[in-house]
Amino acid sequence: MGITATVTKDKPVHVGSDIWAPPRITVEVVDVPDVAVDLTAELRLDGGRYEVEELRIRRREGGMAVTGEVIRSIPVQSLVRGAVANLTELRTGAFRRPVALTIEDGAKLAAAGPTDETLRWVARLYLMAQLASEAPAKAVKEALDIPSSTAGLWIRRSKDRGYMDAKEPPRSTMTVAEADELFGTKETK
Repeated sequence: MGITATVTKDKPVHVGSDIWAPPRITVEVVDVPDVAVDLTAELRLDGGRYEVEELRIRRREGGMAVTGEVIRSIPVQSLVRGAVANLTELRTGAFRRPVALTIEDGAKLAAAGPTDETLRWVARLYLMAQLASEAPAKAVKEALDIPSSTAGLWIRRSKDRGYMDAKEPPRSTMTVAEADELFGTKETK
């Protein structure tokens, strides 16, 4: 079967820097070889990060008993990370896409220095890590392949310019054509 993540019918909420996230996510793991049991995790967006509200664990027919050892082996953080990566959305005008940055895109942004567009992406990387309860500064450092001190400076600049504000954020002035050129993408709706 595999791993599936679904959202409720609740409208996505703006969490900052043009990122929209569903308030609730259900992740189901069924017959995955690396996980000893089947499970359902109910995630709720609370205070800028997803928290596991409920975790239901089911023994597979003829499978291992649900023990403390089995429970500790469940990759809950990986499930949260995957759900956040797959179900959040970057919305800039009519331009919508997953919030993802390739290694090449990160290198282009890092080479450009702390421009407005780079600082918007710093905010996005920071917020995505925060949603998944990961270390935000480390996520920025690794995605852009920059020193920790530079990541910290750019995070501060991004915050100072209001790019992490969950209210109406400063909108990107980049057109869809410019985004396509920078990231090698095409507009999707």
